[in-house]
Amino acid sequence: MVVSNHHLIAQGIKRAFKTDDGTELVALSDFDFEVKQGEVVALIGPSGCGKSTFLRLVAGLDTPQSGELTYNGSPITGPDPNRGFVFQQANLYPWLTVEKNVAFGLKANGTYKENRHRVQEMIDLMGLAGFEKSYPHQISGGMAARVAIAQTLVMDPDVLLLDEPLSALDAFTRAVIQDEILAMCVKFKPIVLLVTHDIEEAVYLADRVVVLSPRPGTKVAEIPVDLPHPRDRISSEFIAKRHEILDALRFE
Repeated sequence: MVVSNHHLIAQGIKRAFKTDDGTELVALSDFDFEVKQGEVVALIGPSGCGKSTFLRLVAGLDTPQSGELTYNGSPITGPDPNRGFVFQQANLYPWLTVEKNVAFGLKANGTYKENRHRVQEMIDLMGLAGFEKSYPHQISGGMAARVAIAQTLVMDPDVLLLDEPLSALDAFTRAVIQDEILAMCVKFKPIVLLVTHDIEEAVYLADRVVVLSPRPGTKVAEIPVDLPHPRDRISSEFIAKRHEILDALRFE
């Protein structure tokens, strides 16, 4: 990862969809957002408020109807390997081992030979050592989530988009992977955008929490989480920050 001041800015973003009866369903409206390299920002809000839609826009998998979305000063017009996306469900290739799943992107873009050392580096970082030769059906859901994250990280993205990749995991496994994500953030300092419905997860991982309104989603609060790492989930400061976010989510 080249060290530079990466910068993502969204201004006045609107994204709407046509329903079967032809009416317009607005997911995001007048949404403003800004994030710099090394920041972890959590997006939180009611279901259907456009959180995942925004990640797709940043990934270049979709385009807004209006507004401006730029990365490093240039408009986002399509997908780019510098913006890695980890989906809610781990999209692993069932016929490939853990090691080959992690290496898949490097082989696909022809850079495996010079970056093959990164495959084991990511496997070690995500706590997958010893499972390199296992297939997806032989590992747990938590392991699969780790493989999906490693599969994205090995491409050395400057922006990491996490769309609730830990939502289906048990509390213990989720906590372990959260710590592995934090270790990754310290090591590589990407921009990280995390969509979550888990307020505790947002407070534990994020530098800032952006609260979105019910659909159409727009920013209603931006709450800094200025607590040192590692964060104590039962400290009074942590609990106070959770309550602050809960209060912002009480829409009237």
